[in-house]
Amino acid sequence: MAGAIKQLRDESRYIYGEFWTAKQRQGHPIHHTVSYRASFKPELPSFFMHEFLKKKKCVVYDPFGGRGTTAVQANIDGHIAIHNDIHPLSIFLASSRQYVPSLSELTEKVESLDLTKHVCEEEGDEKLLPFFHPRTLSEIKNLKKYLAEDQSPLMRFIGLIALSRLHGHSSGFFSVYTFPQLSIPSEAQRKNNIKRNQTPEYRSIKPRIIQKMKRDLSNPMPPFYHEFSRENKYTLASANHVPEIESDSVDLIVTSPPFLDKVDYEGDNWLRHWFLDIPKNAERKLSIFSNVKEWNRFIQSTLKESSRVLKRGSLMVMEVGEVKKGNEIINLDEDVVQMASGTGLIWEKTYIHTQAFTKLSNCWQVSNNEKGTNSNRCVVLRKI
Repeated sequence: MAGAIKQLRDESRYIYGEFWTAKQRQGHPIHHTVSYRASFKPELPSFFMHEFLKKKKCVVYDPFGGRGTTAVQANIDGHIAIHNDIHPLSIFLASSRQYVPSLSELTEKVESLDLTKHVCEEEGDEKLLPFFHPRTLSEIKNLKKYLAEDQSPLMRFIGLIALSRLHGHSSGFFSVYTFPQLSIPSEAQRKNNIKRNQTPEYRSIKPRIIQKMKRDLSNPMPPFYHEFSRENKYTLASANHVPEIESDSVDLIVTSPPFLDKVDYEGDNWLRHWFLDIPKNAERKLSIFSNVKEWNRFIQSTLKESSRVLKRGSLMVMEVGEVKKGNEIINLDEDVVQMASGTGLIWEKTYIHTQAFTKLSNCWQVSNNEKGTNSNRCVVLRKI
């Protein structure tokens, strides 16, 4: 422990600066197809790929894949990606962009779908009707049936776009006014409807899907994107045990684990789970922790597994930020350095990317030195 503490006081290993832009949505629009809480900007993995990979077609891995930012950016930057997450929704978000069809293909396919078929009322509709007009809900259910029957890349991408339009705060969404980043409980939406004096109106879903596709595909994908993305791998597992990934097979890891008890991924995505038919699973424990000791134990086991899959001499970048517990500011990068001891990884340096909070952060009442992430603290570890 004394050695670790001495390392933490070695200020020469801390690099401060603004290494990528702090502006909103500077990456390719394909990154922003679906909102997803606790995502980092695509400029973060891109910076470290350019910094540490000196050739193309390297293997870049994210054990906490989230909405697929690292995987998509790896393909854009000319690398092969491995995307892992314990959440099935995450696997869908990432793998649905493994192949990005042309706008003309997608539009033709959407127009060919018959979403006007009669749909019987089902148990659970009462939870959905505070969000959707009955006719809109009928169209969504018809689209769900198409998705269940057709798992082609074309249909999966349409499903991804529809998922992004499922609920939100403008007329471009399928739902009445609600939150876009998370699915609030049905009863909470009923209260919102009363408070706002609103009733879900009919919203045809086809034009909204097509409009969103036009925005997301406004910039062409790099011509080589599919050359790399077709070799991607998507694994559904806890980050501390991913047996499908071979040992000594990864050139770079760029990831960000969950911070303590900040996000309830299961509850926040219940409408998306319904749309994708993701069943509840009591055995699926998402990594949300109530104290630092518990978080540290999980991080240490994740670092050990990450060391196994990394090639010798290759690097892992873990972005952890800082959090507030009570009146104490905890710099989690220092815990990561200590937890690396005995895992086969050694601390190289820590990049501290300072920036002002984004508009989204301010919406969540996150302000400097109070809650959540104030700076990107990226710990760089090397496999020995």
